[in-house]
Amino acid sequence: MTKTPPHPLDHLVLPTRSLHIARQRLSSLGFVVAPTGVHPFGTENACVFFTDGTYLEPLAVGDDKTADRAMGEGNVFVARDRLYRSRLDDEGFSAVVFGTADADADHARYVEAGLSAGNMLSFSRAFTDTTGKSDTASFKLAFAADRKAPDAFLFACQRINAPQIDRTALQAHANGVTG
Repeated sequence: MTKTPPHPLDHLVLPTRSLHIARQRLSSLGFVVAPTGVHPFGTENACVFFTDGTYLEPLAVGDDKTADRAMGEGNVFVARDRLYRSRLDDEGFSAVVFGTADADADHARYVEAGLSAGNMLSFSRAFTDTTGKSDTASFKLAFAADRKAPDAFLFACQRINAPQIDRTALQAHANGVTG
C-alpha cells in the first residue's frame, strides 16, 4: 500500500431523531443552522458550517421508505446510519469524515487494506442558503470500517460540485466558533 498525505477533517456526522430539535439545540448554543438539506436516499441534514471549511452534520431519517430501499440497494451511508441507531441510539456522533480530492483512490486503498465498508456512493442534492438561493452540491464517498469495531465509521468525501453560494451568513455564529 502506498503512503498518502493525511486527509483534512471535512465534517462530523451527528445522528438525531429530529432535525427540528437539533436545530433548536444548536441555535440555543449560538450556532447558525443551515436550511434542511434532503438526500436522495431518505436522510436529511441541517448543517452548521464553519469558516475553516469544516462542518457539523446533524442527520435524521426523513423518509423511512426511501431509506429502506436505499439500504436494500447497498447504500453504505444509510446502512451505517441505521446500524448506529440500532446499536447505540438516535442521538450521538456516528462518523468522522475526511476531505479528499480522489475518493476512487481512497476506496481502492480501503479495499486493499481490508477496511472497505462497501460500495462507493455518488450523489447530488440541492443546497440552499439563508436567503433562499439554491444550487446543487455533488459528492463522492468512499467508506472505511473495521469489522472488529462496528461502532467506528469513517469515510472520505470528495466534493465534486461545491455550490456557488455565499456561506458568510451561515458561518457567522453568535458564539464566535469558526471551526
